[in-house]
Amino acid sequence: MERKYGIDVKWLAVTSFEMRFDGLTVVTDPYITECVGTDLTYEAVEACDIICLGHAHWDHVTDIPRLCAKFKPRILCGDQTAMPLARWLNYDPTLIYPMYPDAELDFDSVKIRALFGRHKSLKRGFNDLCDHLAKNPICQADTGIASLQAVGSMEYRNYLFTSKNGTKILIWGNEPTVEQVNICKALAPDIAIIQKGSSDEEIAAKAEFAAKIGAKVLIPHHHDFRGVDDPSNIEKFKKEFLRRVPDGNFVTPVHGEWIHL
Repeated sequence: MERKYGIDVKWLAVTSFEMRFDGLTVVTDPYITECVGTDLTYEAVEACDIICLGHAHWDHVTDIPRLCAKFKPRILCGDQTAMPLARWLNYDPTLIYPMYPDAELDFDSVKIRALFGRHKSLKRGFNDLCDHLAKNPICQADTGIASLQAVGSMEYRNYLFTSKNGTKILIWGNEPTVEQVNICKALAPDIAIIQKGSSDEEIAAKAEFAAKIGAKVLIPHHHDFRGVDDPSNIEKFKKEFLRRVPDGNFVTPVHGEWIHL
């Protein structure tokens, strides 16, 4: 793909990406080492100045302590997540940034804006969900991670990254509900990193969302969550997106490989 945006992105696992912005590196949702869909570990992260946490479910947080020990990054997360996260990590609180919806921080190399989000439908009541999450082996092995699961079910932050050259990257993991479409449409991102769908209906809805918000580059995430996802779903996603955005680019990421956009 022709280099147009001056941004480097590397997929690590699930919704964990490493992104370079003019000397500053952002890592999203670091769940790599325990992911069954890849042989990578947190050592695949080359640099980490900032961690952006979408939400605090176990499959988004397990490598945070390792990256904190190695890189001492700042952590951006939802405001409700900040306190239990600080307690779990026993981390310097001045390095944790509670991000309210629409809060934007300018780090000179990149502006990072937190966006209101809602976890995709979890199809069960809150108490039932908490009981279900508590049975996960990762939660049973770490009481700190277990303590994050309730707030991880209620609070979600998507993020918009704006580079110094004006390129806008959206990382988004929710269902394309009307309020989410309207939030993101107003932002008009150049590049959208979006959670892939499973059913044909969901795939079409995600492709329609990407087209409506004006994205010209689409990168899927979450297609290795349990290591059993059907690759044909990604091909369907590509087809549905390019049918709507004929001049667009669909990039299927490979674990540990840089994408030069």
